[in-house]
Amino acid sequence: MTDAQPNERKRPRHTRVFSSALALSVVAAITVFMLGVAAWDTNIGVVVSAAASGLASGFVWWLVTRLTSGQSLESSVDGISLLGAIPVDASGPAPVLHSAMAADAYTGLLGEIESRTTGQILLISSPGPGQGATTVALNLSIAAGKGGRRVMLVDADASPQGLSRFLSTGRSPGLSDVAAGTATLADATRMWTLEDGTRFPMLPSGADLSDVDDLAGGRLADALDAVAERADLIVIDVPPVLWSSTTTQLAAHADGTILVLTDTADPATVTAAISGLADAGAPVLGYVRNRSTGVRRLTPVWWRRAVLHAVATSMLLLTAFGAYTGAQLWYSWNRLETEAFDTSAVADPNPPAAVSSGDTELPPGDPPPAETPRTTAPEQAYETILIIGRDEVSGAADVILYLVRPTNSADPFMVSLPRDLYVENACTGGMSRINVLIHGCANKDINGPSLLAHTVGQFTGIEVDHFVLFDFDGFERVVDAVGGVEICVDYPVSDRQAGLSLPAGCTKASGEQALAWVRSRHTQQKIGGSWKSVPGASDLLRNQHQQDVIIELFKELKSFSSPTELTAQVASLADVFTLDNTLSLPAAVSLAWELRDFDLSDVKRLKIPVRLTRTKSGQSILVATMSFDEVLVEAYGGRLPTEHSGVQESAAMAE
Repeated sequence: MTDAQPNERKRPRHTRVFSSALALSVVAAITVFMLGVAAWDTNIGVVVSAAASGLASGFVWWLVTRLTSGQSLESSVDGISLLGAIPVDASGPAPVLHSAMAADAYTGLLGEIESRTTGQILLISSPGPGQGATTVALNLSIAAGKGGRRVMLVDADASPQGLSRFLSTGRSPGLSDVAAGTATLADATRMWTLEDGTRFPMLPSGADLSDVDDLAGGRLADALDAVAERADLIVIDVPPVLWSSTTTQLAAHADGTILVLTDTADPATVTAAISGLADAGAPVLGYVRNRSTGVRRLTPVWWRRAVLHAVATSMLLLTAFGAYTGAQLWYSWNRLETEAFDTSAVADPNPPAAVSSGDTELPPGDPPPAETPRTTAPEQAYETILIIGRDEVSGAADVILYLVRPTNSADPFMVSLPRDLYVENACTGGMSRINVLIHGCANKDINGPSLLAHTVGQFTGIEVDHFVLFDFDGFERVVDAVGGVEICVDYPVSDRQAGLSLPAGCTKASGEQALAWVRSRHTQQKIGGSWKSVPGASDLLRNQHQQDVIIELFKELKSFSSPTELTAQVASLADVFTLDNTLSLPAAVSLAWELRDFDLSDVKRLKIPVRLTRTKSGQSILVATMSFDEVLVEAYGGRLPTEHSGVQESAAMAE
């Protein structure tokens, strides 16, 4: 509490902070919390476990404290007079100015003190911090001043909780300066003026109370004697006797001590404080029950402290668990590979009316692909993710799946872009299959995902926010990590080239089976004992398979119910997926949590109408027969964000 050196009776700080009750309660809390989280690893489970651990901690603390507390608080003050009880009052540091009940209590306390002692110099102390001795000293002086007594208040507590914090004039010069001889009593004293005009002198603590010899010396004794010749009462607010030697030094000048304690005071500490004050020469003349009605027996309110202990334990465990989980999530997130995502460097050329370069030229008479929209939806109109599956052998993009969620109430949609879709190539300025764009544009320092995302944004008119890139080997591991995905077929299916073989009905497919399913381009089904090619087995059927598997995979990935499970899933995906470097961890967690409660059955599956044709050199390609704006109008009408100019104009034309 002060800068003074501790005396021989000062209790070691570690004995005040640590105890067997605290240690056992912490062990009980951690045990209950860990068992609860292990059995119920959800958000609700974590909160319930924290609450249960708090209750266990509070109960163990209460039980051990009661069993080891020894003497009662009642017996610790046996033989010492009760001078009065001060009720709880939250109106401020000087409640006597505001509360009639408190004013009466302090007036009665002053009368009891005057009737039980003839001493003029009284210490106001407490067995430990937080008992309210400073408040009692201040209000007792106010009551004396308002009652016409000549009273002086002395602040001997240099801590931030002392009386000097109420002084706008500061704490120096003060008590320490008078004791050291660097200031006179007249120089150091301030006048405290109440609202009704009542005034009484107050001596602040001064800047330094560390020189204990000065406090016990003759200069301070002479100053106090001079005041005592004219004053009826000198009230000295001192720190708890076991926490500072300042109190024992000032005891040499006092006639006695008024001990302030609450019903939560520790009995052993009270006994030690009483003994210490007696040895110092300022015996306890009586005690004051602060923040109490004085009606009930003077026993510690253990249950209140136990409840406080339980609440604090629960909050600490939740905080620690959150910090630990956050650290794990951060570690797992940092293990994910990232790739630069920057479409600003991608050129947006105006496509030539006729292309005359090699493979990009269409056969004579073949109509050009449907015109790619040039409008882009404004920021925040859509939230989008481009999922790219790359063949580790050819390096081409074999899966291009675009997930789009409108920010209004319209249903989200997904659309697969066939790998043979013929689109503008911003790298060459001509046309090419969309799957080769994953190779990027080296001469413009543009990586593949950025080039592909730019092209998808141009084709759909909806800008790509983020992309996720995976290789098929990693795709297998993800599917296996979530326990497989369900694939349902009416007949047994097979594709030797893709390694596909599935029985009729629903199969919990492994990663290898799921990968074969999404890659199959020559799917056959067994009908009537013979194998027949599946009608439409091509890129378009593969797109449907991709959507089926991605939806099933998302169902498994979004099944987490707590941050711990989310962290485990991020860790399992760390070696599989590559993310764009613009996706932050908070944004990813927020998105994952939103998708957790998302109903995937609401996702619309859109198809891009295409026509199979060939280039002049004979390369097989798919040409879009409708603009994507027209696809959206057909699927949504006018329910998409109206800021999307392409849809808005097409919807108007349709009407």
